[in-house]
Amino acid sequence: MKNKYSILFALLFGSSFIFGQSLKNIKKFGDNPGMLKMYLHVPKKIDKSKNPPLVLVLHGCTQSAKSIGEATGWNKLADSLGFIVLYPEQRMLNNISKCFNFFIGMKAKKDKGEVASIKNMVTYSINEYNVDQSKIFITGMSAGAGMSNVLLNAYPETFNAGALLAAPPTLFDGLNETAKIVPRIVIVQGDEDNVTNPKMGEKVLAQWVKKNKMDSTNFKVTDNFMENSLLKTRSYYNSKKELKIVMLNIKNTGHKVLIDPGESIRHGGKSGVHTKDIDFHSTFWIADFFGLIN
Repeated sequence: MKNKYSILFALLFGSSFIFGQSLKNIKKFGDNPGMLKMYLHVPKKIDKSKNPPLVLVLHGCTQSAKSIGEATGWNKLADSLGFIVLYPEQRMLNNISKCFNFFIGMKAKKDKGEVASIKNMVTYSINEYNVDQSKIFITGMSAGAGMSNVLLNAYPETFNAGALLAAPPTLFDGLNETAKIVPRIVIVQGDEDNVTNPKMGEKVLAQWVKKNKMDSTNFKVTDNFMENSLLKTRSYYNSKKELKIVMLNIKNTGHKVLIDPGESIRHGGKSGVHTKDIDFHSTFWIADFFGLIN
């Protein structure tokens, strides 16, 4: 009888249990003034001696580490390419909708609150897994993008590049214009987004153009990007002709992560309320921008 119930449990909960085990809950990662949770996805074949890259993925409101991982497909890419994924997770105790509090001063300042907690998660990952400190990246969706923007401004020397999906433009500490290092940035904005509307996306773009001391009128436009009629990019280069900012605008799209489910490395993501399949796997494209695609 005991074996019977063990088999039944495995059939009913096996797949979710296995996925849950792919995210390691790190309970002691240092000071945690923001009272956040920390999860890591570490590929089984990770080689610490090769200094693996680290990608931070921040979820949006009502989401979790597990749900954003499933939606975006970052874990699949990590397993294929050999990098570690760090998922900070909000608690309902901090925000009833599980939004990161990027808009509250005591929680969204350098070395304070949730910002300090996430920075300590990065430090833990560097020390525990011998992470390559020149290959640390961050991306987020909605409120997660808002907090990613805060972190990129608070610690520009920490991040090689960032990707902000449907990002609100709020920066409580203002724009850090004195940083000697300015991370490369991707900004993704749907033209039918009623949560963070296109005007907000333009404000985020303006922040980074200003931060890079660039001419806001000098950019390269690519329509039908990657032969997809829904996509358009504006690319900004510095005086050394290095690509620093890409603005990706999506037609007929609301507050969604772009996916293209499939088995190959170029495909991924999971259909759901927070995603839209337009035959474009934004996670793979972002990883390529980061420099993670071999």
